[in-house]
Amino acid sequence: MYADAHNVLRRLVTFHKSSKIATKPFPSLTILDVLWLTRNVCIPGYGVFDELFSVLVELGMLEEARECFLRMRNFKVIPRARSCNVLLHKFSKAADGVLVKKFFSDMIGAGIVPSVYTYNIVIAFYCKEGDIKAARSMFMRMKDMGVSPDVVTYNSLIDAHGKLGELSDAVCMYEEMKDAECLPDIITYNTLINCFCKYGKMPLAFNFLREMKERCIKPNDVTYSTFIDAFCKEGMLQQAIKFFVDMRRVGLTPNEFTYTSLIDANFKVGNIDNALKFLKEMLEAAVKLNIVTYTALLNGLCEEGKIKEAEEVFNSMLKDGVVPNEKMYTAFIHGYLKAKRTDDAMRILEKMKENNIKPDLLLYGTIIWGLCNMGRFEDVNTVLDEMKERNIEISENNIHNAY
Repeated sequence: MYADAHNVLRRLVTFHKSSKIATKPFPSLTILDVLWLTRNVCIPGYGVFDELFSVLVELGMLEEARECFLRMRNFKVIPRARSCNVLLHKFSKAADGVLVKKFFSDMIGAGIVPSVYTYNIVIAFYCKEGDIKAARSMFMRMKDMGVSPDVVTYNSLIDAHGKLGELSDAVCMYEEMKDAECLPDIITYNTLINCFCKYGKMPLAFNFLREMKERCIKPNDVTYSTFIDAFCKEGMLQQAIKFFVDMRRVGLTPNEFTYTSLIDANFKVGNIDNALKFLKEMLEAAVKLNIVTYTALLNGLCEEGKIKEAEEVFNSMLKDGVVPNEKMYTAFIHGYLKAKRTDDAMRILEKMKENNIKPDLLLYGTIIWGLCNMGRFEDVNTVLDEMKERNIEISENNIHNAY
């Protein structure tokens, strides 16, 4: 019904936003004021006001949308709860905690009854910020208001507890979820499996894998990749490969995280050929390398003294538009120092600083060790002066642990 009004308002708002005309017929009137003054001219109802609010949100004019909401509230014309939820969600995505809290309060003050979706937005925001206390408080509030939590609510809280290492609380939330007859989904189980794998509780992670299968929920690529990564980190490479083979057997496609885990693990145990074999498979499958994959490759190749190959990978990475990080530069410096190419190591150090990446204590220690090993004591003094300027203290133990 209001599609045409939406389009017209969007054009008006866009013009009003970009217009550089100094004088207008009614400089004190906004679009909202005009709508209010003409409210009885056309079809009765206030849907057009909601369309204006929605247009502002749609155009990313979030502050203006909130101001529009407050003025509409003064006119006793309130946008639909659904429209308000969209703005609340955008505030949460912008990680603006102040505006999330304020606008939620504005909604309540205007008499809008929060839905489960409203509560989920706020709870998910608190969980993402690591404020589990505030998230649990909102969780209790929604239940007190008679709003039943859904699978999204429980998944957010399970994930938040798991990331903080509060595994028993994550399990309690899972049990409460089942007691409330809210059916866990693939995200619930993947979250629990990830939490327990992350903290080295593999047997318990397998319990959740068994439970999900009993509920006829098929493991997906995230499930398999999580287990593969956990096995790789535990040094259980054969089990990781077994899961990798099984993953493809059931018709799932390994993703960049799957391949990165296997490439990194093989490099760490010195299986260079296998690491490169997985890289080849990854490229043949047209799976795009991410920054973690490139870091694992550069670190592995430099550690094995394959500097030329590492340089080729690095150049390929730059062509892909991936911005180098501290770990990559550190890997090169280690590799160059091992190869006694000290000038190249110092060149990389300068490149790091040009890109506003500050070397840490361990890297400085490694550089000092390499320079001392080459008898370049004047350069050592230069590095020590630089560290002093940055208020970084170094001891004999730091140098000893650096390499």
